[in-house]
Amino acid sequence: MPAVKKRRKPAQAIDMTPYVDVIMLILTFFILTAQFKAQLTEDIQVKLPNSGNDTTKLPERNVMTLVINRFGDIFADVDNIKVREDVLGDPIGLAAYHPDSTTQPGWNNPANLNDKGELKRPIVAFSDREKFKKLLIDFRLSSKSNVGKDLRIVVKGDKEAEIGAVQDLMEILKETKNTRFAFVTDLETDEKKENK
Repeated sequence: MPAVKKRRKPAQAIDMTPYVDVIMLILTFFILTAQFKAQLTEDIQVKLPNSGNDTTKLPERNVMTLVINRFGDIFADVDNIKVREDVLGDPIGLAAYHPDSTTQPGWNNPANLNDKGELKRPIVAFSDREKFKKLLIDFRLSSKSNVGKDLRIVVKGDKEAEIGAVQDLMEILKETKNTRFAFVTDLETDEKKENK
């Protein structure tokens, strides 16, 4: 008797079109709802001082970051693009103030600039102390009107910065009634403690 040939069943084709559509919709949703923010740390490099074992969590949203670099420059930035554009007139701008009138600002130093001779973000420079104080107040007011929340203030200071620049910033914060802020430091590890 001849062997019976088994018929192969045609393979079931799965239509992938609906799956691709769903993936594209999810991807589009995440792209449109994500909040992109320009990173301040891209341009302003600071060496943070070491501290003990404080593990206070820094706020993630509605943050005004004040950075003091080793040249004594004070940079102000907010994480909300609408607030930044409302106050500075530039959605990626970075406010800068150099309190010492006898020295040049650090952002003019070629060592701090990229290949084209500029920072990655445009600098909005303030030479007058009163205008810089008004800027800090305007950031907070704009945040309250645009977001409905007050800004939380974070201060990052370079460990090589002059104490005078830090004192100037503390006075400016006191005069603008910004008395609640957090200093950012590096945690001191056990290895660093042993080396001292």
